[in-house]
Amino acid sequence: MAIAREAEPVGSLSEVKDVGLDRDDLLGMFRNMLITRGVEERGHILYKQGKIPGSFYTGRGNEAAAVGIGTAMAPDDVGTPLHRDMGVHIVRGVEPWRIFANYMGKADGPTKGRDGNVHLADSRLGLIAMVSHLPAMLPVATGAALAFRIRDERRVAVGWFGEGA
Repeated sequence: MAIAREAEPVGSLSEVKDVGLDRDDLLGMFRNMLITRGVEERGHILYKQGKIPGSFYTGRGNEAAAVGIGTAMAPDDVGTPLHRDMGVHIVRGVEPWRIFANYMGKADGPTKGRDGNVHLADSRLGLIAMVSHLPAMLPVATGAALAFRIRDERRVAVGWFGEGA
């Protein structure tokens, strides 16, 4: 049984249908990419105005990758998205206002204002909050995948890392 496969780009509507997507799926993905870009652009403005403390990083240009992976994840799958993977949070159901609450250290944010603003995740949605050492999330995702395998669960754990990892 293969546990990994290489994905090829999809270039036509018939190929999209072959992988199980339809027009509504594509529109939903596009909508989530727009929401992701909007959240990050607004967040950058708020950061420059001094309304977001600490740091602010965007994933500008990475929206399609984050939204695509988030869309492919099943509801029971888990992931460890990083600060440049905002689209995963959007797709999994983290409301934009909760993202801003998190950035501003408010109790309504997914980490309830208890962690750094970029350490965003809602565990109820299958997301595991990142730590500052970005490649350190790979063993976390690997551990989750191993647990799924040991328990014979048909679930996936997705780990991310950046170019600095």
